Amino acid sequence: MESRLFEPNAEENESPCEPLCFVLGRDGGGRWIVQETHGLCGGLFASQDAAIRYAKSEAAERGGVIRLVPDPIELKCWS
Repeated sequence: MESRLFEPNAEENESPCEPLCFVLGRDGGGRWIVQETHGLCGGLFASQDAAIRYAKSEAAERGGVIRLVPDPIELKCWS
């Protein structure tokens, strides 16, 4: 089964026009978070290394950038 990403008839306005940005940081409890600023992907990670690997992988595949933030961040859930 193919992903909608590769569907030839998928509308272009389904994804953001600007480059993706991945924010990497810790939440108030010290857990590592990666959050894509448009809400397309993200996650909670047990270690900084795991969070960085995920962010690098997603950024490379989608042409995005990664930004490490010093202040606590919270994982947002979009519906």
